[in-house]
Amino acid sequence: MSLQNLQISETEWQEGKQRTDAWIISRGPLPNGWIEVALPPHPFLEGQRAFEHRDQRRVILTVDPHEGRWWLHVSVSRAKYTPSYEDLADVKRVFIGDDHQALQVFPRRERHVNLHPFCLHLWACLEPEGDGLPDFGKEGTI
Repeated sequence: MSLQNLQISETEWQEGKQRTDAWIISRGPLPNGWIEVALPPHPFLEGQRAFEHRDQRRVILTVDPHEGRWWLHVSVSRAKYTPSYEDLADVKRVFIGDDHQALQVFPRRERHVNLHPFCLHLWACLEPEGDGLPDFGKEGTI
């Protein structure tokens, strides 16, 4: 595996892999319709876990450090079209849980990376103090 492109140390990568495995175990058994699948050999996929639903949704999950905090990254894709809001909400419930907030990020154009045309991403901060965002819903706007 080439850690040069990931910009993390071997120790962080190993810890991320352990945290990814522990996260999956902590979620308990997968709901009906979901199964774990093997990922093809590729340096960027090592340590990640993949799941498929009988309705053809595919999820890839990993825990990685970002700027001193551990974040859960969950991607959901379909082969021929972008997942719906319902698809994304179900994946959030199953793989992140109702007890964590998840974010969908729309980066500036120059920071956008697209490896799959029909894929959406969720991020959840796993640190105890939360994700650092203000409570945007306190005035009833979300």
